[in-house]
Amino acid sequence: MKISPSATPLLLLAGIALIWGSQFLFNQVVIQDLPPLTLSAGRATIGALTLAVIGWLRPSEKKAQAAPGMWKTYCLLAFFEGLLPLFLLSWGQTRVDSSIAAILMGTIPIFTILLAPAFVPGNHWNAPAILSVICGFAGIVILVGPNLHAESSGLLGELAVLGAAASVSVSLLLFNRLGDVSPVTAVRHILTLAAIPLVLLALIHDQPWTLHITPPSIVALLILGIFCAGIVYLMFAQLIKLSGSVYTSLVNYLTPVVGVLMGGAIIGESVGLNAWLALAFIVSALLINQPELLQRLWTRSAA
Repeated sequence: MKISPSATPLLLLAGIALIWGSQFLFNQVVIQDLPPLTLSAGRATIGALTLAVIGWLRPSEKKAQAAPGMWKTYCLLAFFEGLLPLFLLSWGQTRVDSSIAAILMGTIPIFTILLAPAFVPGNHWNAPAILSVICGFAGIVILVGPNLHAESSGLLGELAVLGAAASVSVSLLLFNRLGDVSPVTAVRHILTLAAIPLVLLALIHDQPWTLHITPPSIVALLILGIFCAGIVYLMFAQLIKLSGSVYTSLVNYLTPVVGVLMGGAIIGESVGLNAWLALAFIVSALLINQPELLQRLWTRSAA
């Protein structure tokens, strides 16, 4: 069956949201067998190898090499995009459900708005940005609030996932320093640099050869590496090429929703009213700061 060209962006968008939204579910499966360091190392290594194969198969990627002056930026990105968030998300999910992790990771654009003036010269907060941050953090308080007076394990897990979201937001701002570099090439370098210390730390601390990993966890880890840290970036690059960054930013709204729905439907996680309310606040916060996206969606629906 031939796919209509007009349907391709929508299919790519849905595919990306499904892949990134499912990562929390697959993390929850693997974390039952593997400690956070080994999970992070495995995901980064498999992702880097996947992107290396994609680069080898695509002539345009074969010629893409990092400029000598860019390696410092790549090392920073490897820490903030790879090493730190992969570990914090994995560690956090040993203490919180996948649906909660999905909602908290949905705050990445909110942290990006908050931190942008410190990283991007001439970038200042405006009224929509301030309102967006307030609305987003109201969602965080609604979600995290019940654990402030409960057992500390859940709160620490939520703070770890928030730390992962903040770390990724820093990496998004650092990406501007790379210029016009393909996401496939950039993430390949980033995951390769992140995998090296993660693998060394996992070998020293976890001694993975002593661990027992079940077949479902092996499959979940392969999906996390091949799809969630590999193929999805090829889809992401193609969607930006076809529809631009504004349309592609819709992924930010769909990913936490997909994560919550998958956690509830597939592994039976209980999603409370405060979680749905927090999700509504966070998605609203993202929309407040995207008037161009709202206008584009309105124009499409009217047509």
